[in-house]
Amino acid sequence: MKMRMHVGGRGVRTLAHPLGFGGPVGGTPSVVAGIVDQMSDWDISSPDQACAFNLRVIPGTGPVILIQYRTPPSMTWQFGARSARHPDHPHCATKLQTGLVTVQPRGPLGTISVRLRPEAAAHLLGGSMQPFLDAQIGLDDLFRPGEVSLLVEMIAEAQTSAERFARVEQFLLANLHASRADPLACRAAAMLRRTPHLRVRQLADRLDVSERNLSRRFDAMFGMGAKQFSRIARLERAMTVRGQGATWAHTAYEAGFSDQAHMIKDFAEIVGVPPAELVRPSSPMSAPRTPMRGSLDISKRR
Repeated sequence: MKMRMHVGGRGVRTLAHPLGFGGPVGGTPSVVAGIVDQMSDWDISSPDQACAFNLRVIPGTGPVILIQYRTPPSMTWQFGARSARHPDHPHCATKLQTGLVTVQPRGPLGTISVRLRPEAAAHLLGGSMQPFLDAQIGLDDLFRPGEVSLLVEMIAEAQTSAERFARVEQFLLANLHASRADPLACRAAAMLRRTPHLRVRQLADRLDVSERNLSRRFDAMFGMGAKQFSRIARLERAMTVRGQGATWAHTAYEAGFSDQAHMIKDFAEIVGVPPAELVRPSSPMSAPRTPMRGSLDISKRR
């Protein structure tokens, strides 16, 4: 049995779930909308229900902050036949570049996920995003430890997702700082997220710089080339479009792929599995009413 839940869009909402679990509450906080792409609250207080599911997360263009307020789950990275157990960092920042991560609850699940806009993440995480690629960095190494502990305590005491989001917003605002990011690379990233089919040559022309200069600065900022970044941006777009009920052919077209075969090839090379294993079209039970910005696949354990 498989179920899919989407998070994102404006406002806070809860999606229906066949087992009665409300699903992730998600929304884009207006106060920090320039920094945060999406925020979600995975709240499953029942140990039996939580442990019955695996959550799978695929690569994205922006880093993600994870904060646990119940039993920390285990996380395993997998790409094809290769797999590795992630370190047990209950509160961390990461940016998945290849493969997929399976989140396996070990008790009641309470996870706040904050996906940052790649072009603005440096306001919170510092300069280059390279140290975060396929790695987990504990929040205590990025922020003052006392602040992280206090945030987790306040989130755990909060009674609703709206209250948890408000606590996280306060934390993010208190830790914003002047960005050391390369403005050219960040503009390029924002453009690629809007139009991921752009070639590097076209992108350089629009920014009025040489292709070589753009490639060098983009790689230094994000730890990957603009071409690879655009491939991941297309995967994000494909997950959104397919989740809205589009056919695979239309999904490939809307995501900027030349054809469906090209899309399947990119999923296999970046995620390690074909897209059909990750997302299926929405049903009336799970269809959101607002535009989606990302998706997670949930598989019931057997």
